[in-house]
Amino acid sequence: MYNKDNSKSGFPNPLAGPLEKQHKSYGLQYAKAIEGQWGKMTDKNSLYGSRNKIFNRNRHYANGTQDTSIYKKLLTSLNPNAGEGSLLNLDYTPVPILPKFVRVVVNKILSRNPYPNLEAVDPISSSDKNKEKQRLRTQVAVKEDLKDLKQQTGGLVLDVDPDQLPDSLEEADIFLETNIKTDAEIAAQVATNMTLSWNNFNDGTYRRCVNDLAAIGMAVVKRNNDPNYGIKTDYVDPAMFIHGYTEDPFFEDIVYAGHIKEMTVSELKRLAGNELSDDDLKDIIKVASKKSDKYSSYNDYRDYSSKNDYSEYIVQVLDFEFLSVDCMYFEEKQNRHGNVGFFYEGFEYKERQGSVYERTPHKMEMEMLYGGTYVLGTKFLVNYGKVANVPKNVHDLSKCRLSYSPVATNLMDNMPKSMVDSCVGFADMLQITHLKLQQAIAKAKPDGLIIDIEGLENVQLGKGGDLQPLELHDIYEQTGVFYYRSKNPEGGFQNPPVRELGNSIRNINELIGLYNHYLRLIRDTTGINEAMDATSPKGDALVGVRQQAIAAGNNAIYDITNAAMVLFKKVCEDIVKCIQIIPEESVLMKVYENAIGDTNMKVLSSFSDLPMYNFGVQVHKEMEDEEKQYLEQNIQVALAQKEIDLEDAISVRGLRDVNQAERLLIVRRKKRMKKQQETAMQNSQIQSQQAQQASMTSSQARQQEMQMEAQLKAQELQLKSQLEGQLEGVKHEFRKEIEMIRAQATLGFKTDDKEFKEKIEVLKEDRKDDRVKKQAVEQSKLLSQRKDKRGELQESAPGFDINEIMQ
Repeated sequence: MYNKDNSKSGFPNPLAGPLEKQHKSYGLQYAKAIEGQWGKMTDKNSLYGSRNKIFNRNRHYANGTQDTSIYKKLLTSLNPNAGEGSLLNLDYTPVPILPKFVRVVVNKILSRNPYPNLEAVDPISSSDKNKEKQRLRTQVAVKEDLKDLKQQTGGLVLDVDPDQLPDSLEEADIFLETNIKTDAEIAAQVATNMTLSWNNFNDGTYRRCVNDLAAIGMAVVKRNNDPNYGIKTDYVDPAMFIHGYTEDPFFEDIVYAGHIKEMTVSELKRLAGNELSDDDLKDIIKVASKKSDKYSSYNDYRDYSSKNDYSEYIVQVLDFEFLSVDCMYFEEKQNRHGNVGFFYEGFEYKERQGSVYERTPHKMEMEMLYGGTYVLGTKFLVNYGKVANVPKNVHDLSKCRLSYSPVATNLMDNMPKSMVDSCVGFADMLQITHLKLQQAIAKAKPDGLIIDIEGLENVQLGKGGDLQPLELHDIYEQTGVFYYRSKNPEGGFQNPPVRELGNSIRNINELIGLYNHYLRLIRDTTGINEAMDATSPKGDALVGVRQQAIAAGNNAIYDITNAAMVLFKKVCEDIVKCIQIIPEESVLMKVYENAIGDTNMKVLSSFSDLPMYNFGVQVHKEMEDEEKQYLEQNIQVALAQKEIDLEDAISVRGLRDVNQAERLLIVRRKKRMKKQQETAMQNSQIQSQQAQQASMTSSQARQQEMQMEAQLKAQELQLKSQLEGQLEGVKHEFRKEIEMIRAQATLGFKTDDKEFKEKIEVLKEDRKDDRVKKQAVEQSKLLSQRKDKRGELQESAPGFDINEIMQ
């Protein structure tokens, strides 16, 4: 088993110098120590054999292909330990319960597609980003002024389009979290995504790793810097992975790691180049033919003495690498002019004696990576030496990491424990219960009849004589009619001689209850409840209860989810560091530049600056189906109430993080409501202005009408007054003429006033005489009438008329 004491396991001296470590004998001793520590593959008691035994068993259970011999032994009727006895004719195919739970976990993790978010965390980048963020906030604050300036100048003096800026500082904060990146960050993130895509990581390697985490509790990815294919991320079977002792589930403190793989001798010869001769290859074949049970039948019939046939042999090799600390020396030296210089002296340094000038040595301890390929069970080691192109953090060159990225759900005594491993016993009992159900069904009897033969004896039917009970049974089966005697020979009545015998499967309800019991135990162990795997209908539980059940299931599988995210983060960190050390004039650099595109010159030019940045990798996941449905419901409600536009809905759906999507939805909703309020106010103002203008128009119309009426009246009055004046003038002339005529008619045509007066006096006297005469006549009439003596005095003849004078 594993030995924690490296000194007893045959590991070489870790304090040896760099030259000794680079020698092949040092690497061969290290490889043999690893092989001795983990043991042979064929040894079931070794650490390698015992772990692979558990891994293979768990994988078979996760696929529903476990060994059924244990069930056959338990159901053997005679001697189960010796394998003797009779077996029931049952279907021993395993019930695929555990595969269902494994698929639920794997698909749930893979449904939230992870993606890297790279951010430069060095002080220079942080300062640049803070300046950019502050500049954006300032632009948002003066957005309206920028719009006015754009209208005045046509946008010629602006380096930003104000129409593309956020409308508020709250929306700007969301924009800053997602879109503000330096050119180097954009270049690194684009290159990382392309590398993952070229390696088909998400759909291939990552899926297999998540399945391994659920089935065996461990997953491993190896990064290779291939000069022909670029940066490669290869899947490593955890069953073939070996590593140093650790209790850390993320393997951060392991010193060495490697994996066993099979290859043909021809492939080994290609990798070794001139390091292996034909005699060496034949010696390897002799050991390989005895080493592996897996390929023994493949290798047995081949003749390794023949030059034309030995190349197809399959051998097992160990690709390994280990970390070692080497000291890099520098020397501070003073020259003859009194100036002090700092010089690199390499890893092998010997202090000079008797120097004229003062020399002060300085050393820096650096982790170095050594590795090679060891043919198991032999003395041959190829491609050993210091590993080149090791990605390091530019801000901490003293640290490096292995090319393997292993993770585990939990780890104890160097052995991971998986979800499937915890459910193996319950899966066995569930399978046995299923077989017992089959057994009970197989032993179930069909429905039958209870026949009293004595009641069917001596039944006579016509001339045929007496019928026997079997003949009566045949008649019953064919016609459904049964003949019998209701009285026995003593004359008493008897029960019907034929009665139906019903049947049922014995203990079936108990077995079904036991099956459900073990199924509940598996659910309790894995944490995958009915709500999480959508077994129970939606209407069977309230929404809050379902959400709590789903949250409980997510908590139960968090160790698997977290391990998968850590693995993804490790792979992305390795890719970023490898991209930073790609030579600028290499073909691989040109490939990345061509893949990104010539149009984005800022990104292309920033590739040369990548080594100067320290990138932190954050792994984000897309929204779950429940979160997408919840967000979509809110979007539809907001659209139905016209609180957001269609463009806002598309922008919200485009975000991968549910928290950012909800924040953006709130911001766009507030923006839309504010816009609606402003539109309503504008409409109200327009309506008020229109009403005011209508009122003013009507008032002006009325005023104009009144003015016109006044003018008409004034004109009418003026015309009337003119007519009246003219009429009065005419009347005056008429009256004047009439008076003149009257005066002329009354006075006649007098020549002077005296004559006129004389005539008047004469006229007056004449008139006076006439009056006296009339009075005497009238008095005479009165006296005569009183005395009745005489008649009335007669009036005298008429005198002259004044009218005659006036004429």
